[in-house]
Amino acid sequence: MGKSKRKPRKPQLPKIEYTKLRRAAFEYIVVQGLEQKEVAIRLNVTEATISAWANKDPEGKWKDLRESRMQCQSTETDNLRKLINVLSKQRLDLEPFINDAMHAGDPKEEARFRQQASSVSDQISKLNKALITLDNSSYTLGVFIDVMDEIFNSLRMHDEELWEKTIEFQSTLIRKKTQEIG
Repeated sequence: MGKSKRKPRKPQLPKIEYTKLRRAAFEYIVVQGLEQKEVAIRLNVTEATISAWANKDPEGKWKDLRESRMQCQSTETDNLRKLINVLSKQRLDLEPFINDAMHAGDPKEEARFRQQASSVSDQISKLNKALITLDNSSYTLGVFIDVMDEIFNSLRMHDEELWEKTIEFQSTLIRKKTQEIG
């Protein structure tokens, strides 16, 4: 009878090392937006392990958490700025073609490039308006304090000693935000 050709199992990691790996995977996937396959390679774990972690986390599915993070205001603002930069470059790249068509006396070609340039400029204008709208839709000091209270009350229930160490930080942060937001 032939022997089974199974891969030998890796020795089980101590719980603290396992927890560190899982946290690192969470950070890579949810916060940094890396793909599960890449994270599996980086952390030297199987894709199946990463998939299990990503789909069975009590905090929620990592894919959903990543998408939620990507839809926050600061990320939307960054994405709009990136798009505006890309479109601005496209618009600038059209200028030499417009000039060449003008100098060649080709009004049809010039009109075609001007139409493209106009379309890109229109897209830039719309994105700029969206960016201004996002920049103007900030939160109030009351909302900030409510969120802080919820976070630090949860911390207090979780670890009162740690919460006590953050009291000065909480006061400093509220003063700072009061000056920023008013």
